[in-house]
Amino acid sequence: MSLQVFLQAQLLGTEDFLAAQAGGSNGGGKELFGRCAWLTLLCEILPRALLTDLKLSRMLLGSSSAEQFLLVLAEEEVPRANEFLKRAAESIVELSDGTLRLIWASTENLGAWPVARKRVDDALEGKESAALASETGDRSAFFSPFVPAAGPGADSYFEDFARKLASAQRIGWSSEQPARLTWDEGQYTWALKEQSGFDEDGILFPRCIAMNDAGTEIASLEELAARADGDRKWGILRGDVDHFDLQLRRAGSIEDHLHLSVAFKDFFAGELALVCTRLPDFWRKVSILYRGGDGFTVLGTWDALIVLARELQRLFEKFIEHNFESLPGVEAKTLSMALAIAAEPRTPAPLVLQEASMLLRAAKSNELGSFHLFGRTLEWKRLDDAEELKEDLVRLVTRFGYPADYIHDLASVYREAFSTRAGRRSKVVRVDKPWRTYLRLSRVIPQARGKEASGLRNAVITNLVGKRTAGMKLRPSARVGLEWARLAAGS
Repeated sequence: MSLQVFLQAQLLGTEDFLAAQAGGSNGGGKELFGRCAWLTLLCEILPRALLTDLKLSRMLLGSSSAEQFLLVLAEEEVPRANEFLKRAAESIVELSDGTLRLIWASTENLGAWPVARKRVDDALEGKESAALASETGDRSAFFSPFVPAAGPGADSYFEDFARKLASAQRIGWSSEQPARLTWDEGQYTWALKEQSGFDEDGILFPRCIAMNDAGTEIASLEELAARADGDRKWGILRGDVDHFDLQLRRAGSIEDHLHLSVAFKDFFAGELALVCTRLPDFWRKVSILYRGGDGFTVLGTWDALIVLARELQRLFEKFIEHNFESLPGVEAKTLSMALAIAAEPRTPAPLVLQEASMLLRAAKSNELGSFHLFGRTLEWKRLDDAEELKEDLVRLVTRFGYPADYIHDLASVYREAFSTRAGRRSKVVRVDKPWRTYLRLSRVIPQARGKEASGLRNAVITNLVGKRTAGMKLRPSARVGLEWARLAAGS
């Protein structure tokens, strides 16, 4: 009887790959769409192609998502699998201009799952740390100049991949170019599913893409920014489950490991697409760039992304409560997000993506289960306070005729350094004396006539500094509310 073997593969360098921009052109963000779609599908296709090429059952695929997959093979199939993955790894390096590496390791199914998993993890860690330890053993190639192989270049591949993203029905793979996925053609093809079902051969790949007004292609960044309410800006929202890998390592059996992997993957694939396509506020304003086993990336108008972040957080809390409340510890039970807003509509999308990644790391290092936006990291429960302040400020502008510029002046009360606005410098405002803070706010928001307007004004000041007269200071949620109101008012 053949010995059973676990084979796990990982894709390294995805951040550098997504940040790369072929030819230095923006391309309306289309190349980024292509890169994200290709990355989302690659580790879904490779294990399926490997099993099909070896004429093995689809049931041997344990888990797969962007950046990793796990297979169960017979011991005698491992050499052929290694050869297949070597060719795929070489093709991935070529297509990604060296930014991506595919590594893999295998171990016998001997002992408890935690023991087998640790053997695989140790082997993968060794390969990740020692890039020169190539599978072929030919280390001299690393010191030779890189010469791209002849054939179609990556410059146009990802943009071409993005053009058919919205309408494709199947995804294809061919052994001649194992890294170059194709739409609706190839040596092997698989159907693309929009939602989970009984079709085990299909690949779950729901799509939500904001198209141009004619509906013929992906909307440009300028077109997307024009659809925002208030200030015409777009941004990128990134989210990630906190310490998901630690919870996976706690799995006591392969069944528990697969259950966790598949459940979180289906949550992001299903709920994210459902929210983006079913709610009218999102379908023309947001596009799903990427979704993995424990995170996602969405591009859209700045206002829609904030609403989307809150809705996903609400759904994630319910998902954990109904399915994984009994899991030990707090790992994988919270979701952190970060929103990066482009300074200009023409800002290259990879730059904004890099900023969103940096802000997400900052949010997770500051406090798990938080949302970083407008330069502040907030607990999710404080987002309601920020929205309440935003709504009150916007009402003062739209209903009671306050100038929109006063929102800038409110923010300047708490700036810790000199700032420049409208060509003049404003001094640092000291906030160590509470009465000065209150007087400053009272001057910025002058007393209004009418009971309703006066009450709204007082509510704004209270929301900014709290009710304690002895310790007035700007709340983090208040600063977020000010910036939110500034963009919403279009000032």
